[in-house]
Amino acid sequence: MDDWEQDQDVDGQPFAGVTAFARSEMFTRIYDDAMQMVRDAADYLELDGQIDRNAMPDDLAPVYACESMRLTTRLMQVSAWLLAMRAVQEGELSGNDVKGSRYRLGAAEVCLGGPVRGAGLLPAQLIDLLGTSRRLYERVARLDGLLFDDVTGDSNANPVDQHLNRLAQAFNRKEE
Repeated sequence: MDDWEQDQDVDGQPFAGVTAFARSEMFTRIYDDAMQMVRDAADYLELDGQIDRNAMPDDLAPVYACESMRLTTRLMQVSAWLLAMRAVQEGELSGNDVKGSRYRLGAAEVCLGGPVRGAGLLPAQLIDLLGTSRRLYERVARLDGLLFDDVTGDSNANPVDQHLNRLAQAFNRKEE
């Protein structure tokens, strides 16, 4: 178990695992990947996406609009979460500050919902961005769960995962 997976008080600091994660190389990689994804999506939607949208049949326009909004919602949610972690990294917020719902990853119903009927007919580049953004959202959702669900008492947290995390922490403490 990595240091950032600890969700207990460490040296009297609540949510020290969040701080350790925010300062980790893993966070930096995810942050950089996500910001590149935001740039790629913006470039597509502003340039090639406009051309693709204008070339598609009228009945596909609502599908394009719905799925492009899902893309931007995913990226906005991930970006907001990562920017909160960045604020922890920079010392502007503490790990304890970001435990509340205000800083948690949201809009799961939209971001993880299935594609609308006809989405398979959308331009290949948009389909690729949708798939990549979903995987990024899922990755950040797993991190959000690892960092917060056990400590916030989230009733949606998987009880088996919670139990395994507690066991791992117990064994890690004995080895130290």
